[in-house]
Amino acid sequence: MAEEVIQPDGTGEGITNAGEVYIPYGEIESDTEEKERKVLEFDEKTKLASVKHLFSQLDPAVVKAQGEAIGEIGLALRYRQDKELLMVRIVAAQGLASRQVARLSVDPQVEVLLLDSVDGDMARTTVKKNSNNPVWNEILTFKMEEYALDGARILFRVLDDGDVIGELMIPIDWDVLDGETEWFDLQDQRDWSISGALHVRVRYTNPTTLHVNVASAEGLCGKDKDKLSDPYVRVTLAGKYPVKTTKVIKNTVNPVWSETFDFAIPVQLLQTATILLAVYNKNVLESDDFLGEARISLAEFKHFHEIDNWFPLADLKHVARHRSEWSKGAVEQELREALVAHIACRSPQVIFNNANNKDRVIRLSCKKAGQKSKITIKDGRLIFD
Repeated sequence: MAEEVIQPDGTGEGITNAGEVYIPYGEIESDTEEKERKVLEFDEKTKLASVKHLFSQLDPAVVKAQGEAIGEIGLALRYRQDKELLMVRIVAAQGLASRQVARLSVDPQVEVLLLDSVDGDMARTTVKKNSNNPVWNEILTFKMEEYALDGARILFRVLDDGDVIGELMIPIDWDVLDGETEWFDLQDQRDWSISGALHVRVRYTNPTTLHVNVASAEGLCGKDKDKLSDPYVRVTLAGKYPVKTTKVIKNTVNPVWSETFDFAIPVQLLQTATILLAVYNKNVLESDDFLGEARISLAEFKHFHEIDNWFPLADLKHVARHRSEWSKGAVEQELREALVAHIACRSPQVIFNNANNKDRVIRLSCKKAGQKSKITIKDGRLIFD
C-alpha cells in the first residue's frame, strides 16, 4: 500500500514547489487546452490552500481564547465569635491585566460580596492607581451570626474602572477562617446565582449515531415572579453540529423532559467530542433567561458503554477554556469535512496522482499544533484512523 505524508506547509509527495500540485492532464494539444489546464491547476492549488489554512487554525496559539482573567489575589479570613464579626483582609494582588487593549496598567479595587446574605452585604477597598501588583492590607468587616456561616459564600471581584478583570468565589468553612494569608488565582466572571443539576443519559450505536437523552433537572433558579421558571434545554456538540431543543415545561424548577436527540458522529471522533447542554427560561416579551450549562466530555467514553449521571449547572458561557475547546472542535471538524470533500471529488489530484495504486494511505500532520490525521483509501472507500 502506498503511503504519503502531507505537511501543512504544502510539502510532500505529489507537490513540486510550495503549494504547486502535479496533475497528469496528458499532452496539451492547443492554446485553449493549455488555458483550461492552468485554470484547473489554479483551482487545485486553491483547494489545497484551504486545507493548509485549516491546519494553521489548529495552532493552539490561534484558537486560544482572548480575555482570560490573569493574576492572583492574597486573602486572609477570620471570624470573631465574641463580636459575631466576619473579618476579611485584602492583602494584595499580583500580575493583574487590563481588559482594555490600549491600557497596560490598571487602577484596581476589590469588591467583596456575601452571596447568600439576605441584605446583599457588600464592601470595597480603596483604588490603587496605575498598579498591576497592588498592595492594600485593608480589613473589611461583615456582621454575621455564627449559624449563617454554614453554606455561605464570599465573592471577590477585582475591578478596573468599573470593569471586572477577574473574580473568585470562596465557600466559607472553619478551615479558611484561620486568619492565614492564602493566594488564589483569579477566574473569569460568571453568574453565581445559577443552581441545579441536569440528568443526562448518553449511548452510542454503530455506525455513527450518538444518542443524548435529556431526562430531567432539579433545583433550577426561579426567574419568574413566582420564583418558578419555564425551562427548556438546547443540546449540541462542540463544533459545527445542529442545535436541538427540548419542549418547554411550564412553571417548575424541577422539570422532566425524557427527550432523546441523535447526532451523527464517527466513532473515531468520540474521544474528542464534547456534549453541550444549556438550560433557559422561556420568556414571551423579552429574551430568554440563561439558567446554566453543563458540558460532558467524551474523552473517556467507550462507545459500547453508557453514561447515566447528574451534571451540575454553572455559568460556562464566558469561560475562556471552554470557548477555546469549542473553537478547536469546530476547526477539527471542518478539516475532516474538507478532506472528505476533496477526496470524494478526486481533488486535489495529489491524492490520486498515481493510478496504479488502488490502496493508498495519506497522513497529514501539524507539528506546531500536535495534530495528526490518517486517511486510507481502500478499494475506493475512505477509512479514517
